[in-house]
Amino acid sequence: MTKKLEKPFQYFNKMSPLKKVLLIFLFLLIFILIVEQPGSDDSKRQKNQRFLAPKLVTEEASRIRIYNPGTEEIILDKGDGGVWRVSNGRSFPASDNKIQDFLKTIHDFKQDEIISKNPDRLSVFGLDEASAIQVQAWNYKERLVADFFAGKTSEFNSQYFRKAKEDYVIQSSQNLNSFLLEDKEGWKDKTLLSLGGIGVRRIAFKKLDQEMVLEKTGEIWRMIQPEEFKADELAMRTLFDQLEQVQADAFADAVEASQADFNDPDYKISVRFVDDSLKLILFKASDEEGKFFAKNGESDMIYYASSSLIDNIFGLEFKVEEGDSAQ
Repeated sequence: MTKKLEKPFQYFNKMSPLKKVLLIFLFLLIFILIVEQPGSDDSKRQKNQRFLAPKLVTEEASRIRIYNPGTEEIILDKGDGGVWRVSNGRSFPASDNKIQDFLKTIHDFKQDEIISKNPDRLSVFGLDEASAIQVQAWNYKERLVADFFAGKTSEFNSQYFRKAKEDYVIQSSQNLNSFLLEDKEGWKDKTLLSLGGIGVRRIAFKKLDQEMVLEKTGEIWRMIQPEEFKADELAMRTLFDQLEQVQADAFADAVEASQADFNDPDYKISVRFVDDSLKLILFKASDEEGKFFAKNGESDMIYYASSSLIDNIFGLEFKVEEGDSAQ
């Protein structure tokens, strides 16, 4: 019996180095085919995991839950009129652009490779339930259309993921931490004014009892109050850069905000669009130096804004140099 076992090894020892390498490679290939079983149910499950949320239709999403262990969960709900809100705790408007970017990233997600199938190694990748960030999404029919965990990042900034109730660890070059590590404040929409690509025909500024009015005639902007002259083109470009997306610093404390009297604002900006719609921003000084309460005409939400925001807009000089003005 021993001699019979020795013969294959003797034959192997007599083989050339190249034949030995080829034979070892052949045995390894056979072993991999036996273990992986291409075409089996496991292989199909891998193909199905090329997307984290194959049932997600971004336009139909109505609720998102993000839970990072040790922090407060974030609940984002789409309400009437398709408006998203941060809804757990005190309700706040949420950033629609950010939510749409997040949903699109999940929808388009593709794996680079499956690197583990061992449930005992989930903690190595930060994908055990005690440490992984869980993301869930529901559609308007209240059906769960996304449920996955995000784990650690690698040294090359790729990230590990797994779907709920699955043990397969996916490595992807797509890193979701720019969304997932945001707290509630980061999901709130602090937009006071957005021009939104709509043409503007009139802008008015009021500082206490002083008022300035700019009006567009043809392609020319003119100051028409308190005096009339052609507005400086550079100042107008700077103004539109400022007004394109006016952001507050934060949402005001509810108790403090109740003391702000916006019937008599310290500063006021009025923007009249070519479709005759109107947008307003009102500012009222707070007791804290350099901090103002702010609100727009479309919402009852009250924000904090810094004095620098006001200075950047109200400090513009629209009068052109003498000799270039058009009376």
